[in-house]
Amino acid sequence: MFKLAARLAWRDWRGGELQLLLVALLLAITSLTSISLFTARVQQAMVAEGASLLAADLRLNGSTVIEPQWQHWADERKLQQAQIHSFQGMLFSATGMQLAGVKAVTDLYPLKGQLQVSQQAFGLAQAVPTGPQPGELWLDSRLLASLDVQVGDKVDLGETSLQLTQVLIAEPDQGGGFAGFAPRAMIHLQDLAATKAVQTGSRISRSWLLSGDPLQLQALREQVQPQLLKAQRWQTPDDANNSLASTLERAEQFLLLAGSLTVILAGIALVLSARRYSLRQAKHVSLLKCLGLKPAQLRWLYLTQMLLLALAAMLLSLPLAWLLHTGLLSLLSDYIQVSGTLPLEPFLLGAATGLLCLLAFVMPPMLGLAKVAPAQALRQSVSRNKQPMSHWAIGFVAMLGLVYWHSQSWMITLSLVAAIAVLAISLWTVSHGILWLAARWRHRLGQAGKLGIANLQRRKSQNSSQIMIFALALMLLFTLLGVRNFLLSDWQQRLEAETPNVFMLNIFGEQRDTLNQFVMDEGINTNGLNFYPMVRGRLVYPDPKVIIEQMGNAPGPRPDRERNLTWSTKLPKDNEVTAGSWWPAEHNNLQVSVEQEYALDYGWKLGDTLIYNVAGIEHKATISNLREVEWGGLQPNFFLIFSQPLTDPYSTTYLASMHVADAERPQLSELLRAHPTISMIDVDQIVKQVQKVVAQLTLAVESILLLILIAGTLVLVASVQASRDERMHESAILRTIGASRSLIQRLLLVEYVTMGTIAGVLAGAGSETLLGVLQTQLFELPMQWHWQLWLFAPLSGALLIGTTGWWFNRKVTQAPPLRTLRQL
Repeated sequence: MFKLAARLAWRDWRGGELQLLLVALLLAITSLTSISLFTARVQQAMVAEGASLLAADLRLNGSTVIEPQWQHWADERKLQQAQIHSFQGMLFSATGMQLAGVKAVTDLYPLKGQLQVSQQAFGLAQAVPTGPQPGELWLDSRLLASLDVQVGDKVDLGETSLQLTQVLIAEPDQGGGFAGFAPRAMIHLQDLAATKAVQTGSRISRSWLLSGDPLQLQALREQVQPQLLKAQRWQTPDDANNSLASTLERAEQFLLLAGSLTVILAGIALVLSARRYSLRQAKHVSLLKCLGLKPAQLRWLYLTQMLLLALAAMLLSLPLAWLLHTGLLSLLSDYIQVSGTLPLEPFLLGAATGLLCLLAFVMPPMLGLAKVAPAQALRQSVSRNKQPMSHWAIGFVAMLGLVYWHSQSWMITLSLVAAIAVLAISLWTVSHGILWLAARWRHRLGQAGKLGIANLQRRKSQNSSQIMIFALALMLLFTLLGVRNFLLSDWQQRLEAETPNVFMLNIFGEQRDTLNQFVMDEGINTNGLNFYPMVRGRLVYPDPKVIIEQMGNAPGPRPDRERNLTWSTKLPKDNEVTAGSWWPAEHNNLQVSVEQEYALDYGWKLGDTLIYNVAGIEHKATISNLREVEWGGLQPNFFLIFSQPLTDPYSTTYLASMHVADAERPQLSELLRAHPTISMIDVDQIVKQVQKVVAQLTLAVESILLLILIAGTLVLVASVQASRDERMHESAILRTIGASRSLIQRLLLVEYVTMGTIAGVLAGAGSETLLGVLQTQLFELPMQWHWQLWLFAPLSGALLIGTTGWWFNRKVTQAPPLRTLRQL
């Protein structure tokens, strides 16, 4: 039986019967395996990037000393270790003094990522693998200006004197928020005792950094966890940088969505190819039955054939998938540094997917041939339009399983498959109605147009199914393209050329004009500065204690602490009012705008009254609106914005932000010397870090899109090929009664252009619906209409399907009519 199956498979291959089926299976395995490989490698790079933001693979933060026993356990598990002790200390130079955040580190710090240093303040950074040696001190650029020192000078910290050897530009675990960018000094942990800056009762934070095998890290974490104090918290790379968290999460969701759509498109192509192949095998089955083969033997025969086909597809597709993923990674080599071993799971997933696709999409129609009577097959009366419901059920369950297997998300799986099922039924119904309407208008067309529309009407059910498939494939392609566009649009907002990278605090009202003039005269920022008034205030009413009881252990800022408050007449950039309305320029009563999540945590709503104490004076305000704030950006944002000033102009300090180009950064030292009371926060390295991650995600998204386009094109080709045999028969009949080749070619073009236009319109409508759901529910972005889609979809559908149909049916008119009719 095996030899017969191999001979028949070879015959069908040489005759072109298996080629499209093999290509469909090949693309299904290759695309899914390469996407899985590429996604896994990108995720490896993202985890490494997250670890570099943490300076470790795992980190324990607290205020207590790290137990020696824990360090011994880490050594036993062959994990790398480092420690950080952070505290506030006073630095002294020959000409000045400055309070700074001091970071005492061990030899191996950082375990992940690199330190950025320079030999001059705000100079060009160069990477170094470890921190200062004993006896050395590193200061950030702001401290050089305030202490008036240079590299090589001596600086006192507590009771010891250290030599300044490097200017500290950036640390991998510098963190986000203003607290993470205070003036910073770094020393070796061995020098900490000599400074005597930390005594019993001193406020100090200690971090234990770990790196190594993930399984050993998890085991150590579980071993240490029972002994932790309440104030000690584990931190992972996922927690390292909140400003990138939403971007990375959306990128991962896109890759999962792209892989899921690939599964669906490849499955559709396999179903179409397998159906065409099974119909063309009907005569061979009847002959084999006449020769004595029983149904069970026929099933084993075709099962063996398909397994041989699957084996051939795997042997070709798995190496091809590896090459494809390697090529994609090479495109991103400047942005993604891939390390670690090549994961085997994607190869196993690809091989298993090939087998499952074969059994679920290809075998049902093949096994159904064993039930066909020989006389029925020889008369070519096997139904071309109907398939048992069991075949559709098997395919649907397999599709559901494959999508979940790849995405590991029931939300993506159920919403995507359910939406596509509902849309498929809707598309078939609407296309059926449109074909009926088109038949009523065909008398106004030319000869080719009338014949083309008549053909569409004559096979209305079959053509409705084909239009549904065309529309579904186009809809998925347009949807993914739309997702790519609005994701990139969202990410590009983080890449604006003028994104602020320097913030200044403690600016007094009378300093604003002189500071603004200074930055423009020196060419630091020709557009001037953006000033934000800022005061500290404490909530008085509602009672913070009551709110804390209501919050319980829920995360979020505590209401009993002082909060930065500001006021403005205009809605800040990257803020959107979600409830209520922004106050007019002229108003009497004090109003306040609250960030929506902040209000939700505290149980506040529109119309509530708040009382804040600012410098001993209580201010009563009414909540007039709630805002959505883009916390992932680098613009100054506030939980609370009041409508009127809370203090007099003389006691108000301001926050300013600006973008400073690399060439102008040395001028920042002069700015600090000219305005010594101002505190400067430099976030340039964080901005560049965000830009790097966004750039690599953009290339990853665009690379994946190419694979999806190939899968979509295969669906179109498979659908066109599925009706090719019938068109050859029709062409032979028309030529027998006198139709010219050019007329038949124009007839085919009218058919496919009409189907393409209808499919394009339906795909545009379906894609707009899917995009709306994905934007608002999956990616949590605001709803946007895509008016270009309604013009682009019908035109591209007509062009793409019309061209594909004409190209793959161009030989229909070339076959001799007599030979074609003899095959009936």
